[in-house]
Amino acid sequence: MDRRTWTGVAVAAIFVVATLGAAEAQATPTAGSVCKSVSASGLKYQWSVIGNVTCSQAKPWLLKLLADQGTPGAKFTLKSGPKGFHCTATADSKRRPFAGACYTGTPAFPKNGLQWFG
Repeated sequence: MDRRTWTGVAVAAIFVVATLGAAEAQATPTAGSVCKSVSASGLKYQWSVIGNVTCSQAKPWLLKLLADQGTPGAKFTLKSGPKGFHCTATADSKRRPFAGACYTGTPAFPKNGLQWFG
């Protein structure tokens, strides 16, 4: 897939997470929400958390994950994620992980985690 397709997928995923997160936010105001954007490696990243992960818990993980590099245009496994989480991203032309996710559970049914796109 090209960058526009991945960006579209990421935007759709964030919309879904934001919608579901808004419903869950009544019970736990800091978990399952869209987080404040972060700038790293010359990109501004939009990101969100799901499950029992809060933005403040996930931000240090996100910054570590954004420091990893991969082959341009290819999906790769991130090595600096939290223990027990599956972390993957797609690298842009400068090897930065411009879109990715880090989660527990399965890709179809993630339980806890975070996702981003830049």
